[in-house]
Amino acid sequence: MTADIHDIADQRPHLMVVASDGAHVIPCALVQSVIDGDKPSAILTEPVVRRIIEEWFQKVTA
Repeated sequence: MTADIHDIADQRPHLMVVASDGAHVIPCALVQSVIDGDKPSAILTEPVVRRIIEEWFQKVTA
């Protein structure tokens, strides 16, 4: 298994998403740009999107 590792220390705040394919640290600005439609949702991997939806769903159905 190989992974690209990027230093995102300058890109705080960020989220940590533990998805089925591992842990991902994603800048909040990137997520916001996807929400705003400035970047395509495809920039996030399918496991990350599924995990974000799963956590959201748990919050709204609790």
